[in-house]
Amino acid sequence: MKRLLIFLCLYFFFSQGNAAAEKEIQEIEDLRPQWKIFKDNKLISSPDEQTKAIHLTLDLAGPAGRFLTLSSRKRMYVFINSALVKEVQQPCLLRADSLKRKYGNTILLSVYQNEGINDLEVKWVLKGQPDVLQNFRRPSSAFSNFLLIATLVLMIFFTALFRTNPQLAIDYLNLGKLFYFKDRDDNQITLRIGSSVNLLFYLFCSLLASLAIYTAAQFSKDGLSVVINPSVFSTGRYITQWLVLAFVIAGLFMLKLGLSAMIGSLFGLKDVAGFQFFNFVRVTILSLATIASITIFCFAFGIDVNYFVLVKITCVLLTLGVGLLYFKLLARNPLRSFHLFSYLCATEIFPLLIVIKILLF
Repeated sequence: MKRLLIFLCLYFFFSQGNAAAEKEIQEIEDLRPQWKIFKDNKLISSPDEQTKAIHLTLDLAGPAGRFLTLSSRKRMYVFINSALVKEVQQPCLLRADSLKRKYGNTILLSVYQNEGINDLEVKWVLKGQPDVLQNFRRPSSAFSNFLLIATLVLMIFFTALFRTNPQLAIDYLNLGKLFYFKDRDDNQITLRIGSSVNLLFYLFCSLLASLAIYTAAQFSKDGLSVVINPSVFSTGRYITQWLVLAFVIAGLFMLKLGLSAMIGSLFGLKDVAGFQFFNFVRVTILSLATIASITIFCFAFGIDVNYFVLVKITCVLLTLGVGLLYFKLLARNPLRSFHLFSYLCATEIFPLLIVIKILLF
């Protein structure tokens, strides 16, 4: 009974916190569709991730009490009517009424970022209780539709894989085998890394990783270093970019597999590449499944999720997987500890550091 009361208190605490935050600031309109760039002596509507400056014309004659919010984790230079008015490196609010009194009903807002505008957000918001009679524009549901479609595709894909070869699917999801340092009873299909069913599991892992990166890049308040096109507003284009990123990740998986096989032959390690790559895919799938479970739990109980922290946790789990792999290979091969560590540096540690650098820095 005591645990139930504690659970209910935590639930209502987080629910009330979220409700208060919604009352404090409410988004009216995302102005990204109105962004323009200056090219060939004219303003055109085609910003991309390499764009450093955006321009948009704002009508300040709308409802009173609005605020213009600018947010990015990088330094911003804000210009109004081509004059520099602010240099900030944190989210800021500009009152529409004050801008109207100083500049008139219409202004040209420009924002410059030396490192690109990939995480810049410009929105109209209201502070305080919103006017129930105000007819605001309905927010776009393109990304929500994309998440629903992608999740259904992954569920159907995994169900088909499980029905086709349930033993292999159980091996990939077996958390306990990560800690079996002397386990040599490996399934033959497990070590046949080039088999068609294993290739399908690699594709599933790539699609899952791509969806996780895309979701974190979309909702992360701190922003990710990975480049995601910010000018996508249709479900079809979201799906296209998701698939493109997934095939890029799958290609990197194959590159890692080839690198492991080549360096393993140089170190005189036979039949290690298959076991090592299978262990890598297993750790990746289990890490992403753990993060997905945390996200679903937080969503179900109304808890705010910091996706940037979740990406960091995923990187930590992958790093722990490399540590476990070291002890597993040490029990399977006669190499000295220094030689085995050198082998893992070339095939596991350095590639993981590159991934962390791309995602987080």
